[in-house]
Amino acid sequence: MKAIDQKGRIFGVINILDLFLILLLIAALIFAGLKFTKSEEIAIGPTTQKEVTYVLYNSAEHPFVVDQIKKGDIIKDKDKGLKIGEVVNVEKKPGKVAVTTADGRMVMSTVPEKYSVYITVKTKAAISGSTAVGEGDNPLLAGSKLTIKGPRYMIETLLTEVNLGDK
Repeated sequence: MKAIDQKGRIFGVINILDLFLILLLIAALIFAGLKFTKSEEIAIGPTTQKEVTYVLYNSAEHPFVVDQIKKGDIIKDKDKGLKIGEVVNVEKKPGKVAVTTADGRMVMSTVPEKYSVYITVKTKAAISGSTAVGEGDNPLLAGSKLTIKGPRYMIETLLTEVNLGDK
């Protein structure tokens, strides 16, 4: 018996082109499986679970929004709808925004009837080295913009400070 017969079949069972297409399909499925199940981030060192705090900031918000934010509120990410932590402190100060003067300088100006608000949040985070990922898969990086949703409010904030508890 020949390896390839007159009709182009291997050992008289399967056509060479059919075998090639089947192997190609299997390779594509393996590649797709590895691509979509592999972790996106490479952790450096061991990962530990720890409770951390971070501060969210909004520079000029209406008082009717700021007055709704209470200690103990569970806040969620507006886009994902996932819990991101619990409010442990709310500090409000007079609202400030950057404005350009007539001579072109940038100065901070107080906005009447608005507040700057600092919201301290505690969350459980996965810590690897000096990086942390909080509840709701939110990376805790200073400068990150985050729109949060509480029980009675929604507010756009900027993450200003992360305390991993190692200081």
